[in-house]
Amino acid sequence: MARIQEIVFLVFSQLAVGGAFLMSLPSLETVGIAFYRTNGIVFLLTVILGILLFPIAWSEWSRLFLEPGLAGAMLFFFAAFILILFVYNLRLWFRHPHHSRPLLLVATGLGAIAILISAMYYLPEDSGTARMLSLSIYFLISALLLGAGVLAMLLGHSYLTRPGLSIVPLKHLVNIFMILVFVEAAVALLSTLLFSPTERLVNALLLRNFEGLYLWIRLLIGMVGPLILAPMIVFTVRDRATMSATGLLYVAMMMVIIGEICSRFFLLVDANFL
Repeated sequence: MARIQEIVFLVFSQLAVGGAFLMSLPSLETVGIAFYRTNGIVFLLTVILGILLFPIAWSEWSRLFLEPGLAGAMLFFFAAFILILFVYNLRLWFRHPHHSRPLLLVATGLGAIAILISAMYYLPEDSGTARMLSLSIYFLISALLLGAGVLAMLLGHSYLTRPGLSIVPLKHLVNIFMILVFVEAAVALLSTLLFSPTERLVNALLLRNFEGLYLWIRLLIGMVGPLILAPMIVFTVRDRATMSATGLLYVAMMMVIIGEICSRFFLLVDANFL
């Protein structure tokens, strides 16, 4: 049960940080303040839920914040991210999002630090610098990918009620989503080839162990599926078929999330595997 909670914590917290950062895109200002308010609340609730699921007893929370350590530092920076994002959400009801962008950037900066600390927290102490760097880059790219997908999905719904809305914001988001899909797949595969134990990886690919099932789900559903769908989404948006694009985004995001869950599972089972 604790492992499942940690997987959800990692995915939800990274999704919230990546999504909050992409909300600062200038092109999104044309969508309107209601879009910011909705997504601000969505990402705030997402990260709060992720933190609450972090497997630690309530009596231990104060000790973590008072005693030095990676777990305490990680939770401290996530708590700071939550606080600034909460203030940002309050300001959305009184000012235009443009005036609150510095708050959003500060919040995502704190969230990025928390993500980098989480990479150190989940790697063994004897992990090399290269492995630390690869996991840190992967976590940041994954956060942006998850955030871009969720933002694009929610933005796609706006065109159902506002058909005259400029297509530029959605184009920007789906282009970012497509680029991140390819970049994340490349980083994940490169890390797998460089750091995964060769014999264990071969056995998994040949389905000689139980991990092989998760590995093929990660490869086929979490990587190949989004790699195929992402260009289709971009071309669909260019034709302004926003309803179809939103449906494809839902499917692609479900695949991405399944892939990220499998990836976090491998991280918790063996930090050097996938």
